[in-house]
Amino acid sequence: YSQTVVEAALQLREKIGDPADIVEIRIETVSTAIRLMADDPQKWEPETRESADHSMPYTVAVALLHGEIEEKHFEDRYLHDPAIRALTRRVKVAESDEANRRMPKAMLCEMTVVLRNGDTLDATVEYHRGHYMNPMSEAEVEHKFRKLAAGTLPQAAADRLLERLWSLDAATDVGEVTRLTIAP
Repeated sequence: YSQTVVEAALQLREKIGDPADIVEIRIETVSTAIRLMADDPQKWEPETRESADHSMPYTVAVALLHGEIEEKHFEDRYLHDPAIRALTRRVKVAESDEANRRMPKAMLCEMTVVLRNGDTLDATVEYHRGHYMNPMSEAEVEHKFRKLAAGTLPQAAADRLLERLWSLDAATDVGEVTRLTIAP
């Protein structure tokens, strides 16, 4: 999914009281993202994990409703959640000439959420978190690593792997890194 689109949705979620008050979500971004993630009706009603993972409307709806996107959000109970489905139908996407012009350096996304009371909320994200123009802190990298490793490795194994990764430049046997990724 397009990280800048999701980040814009997460920024707006902080400003929205009740996601049920959302009337419309307008997204302007690069044509490539639209072609890959919003180019056919299946993107608005994904039936599989793979189609949901590549659906701009779905990932935006999940971000606005749940404040995060995790592996669990691609399970059947979320794929068929009526609230997510209803919100995906409120997503409108349009190509942005400015975003296309700035590719590939930036993945510009401008998002507007229209609320039931007529208020509009806007967010613009040029560079996703982790892009060299918007780098993650070491604490953010570690948090993300631990979150992803939690379902795969016991904590002690994840600790050993993370310690090795932080000192990778001093490694004499890079095969050790591969071996540390295998759960005991």
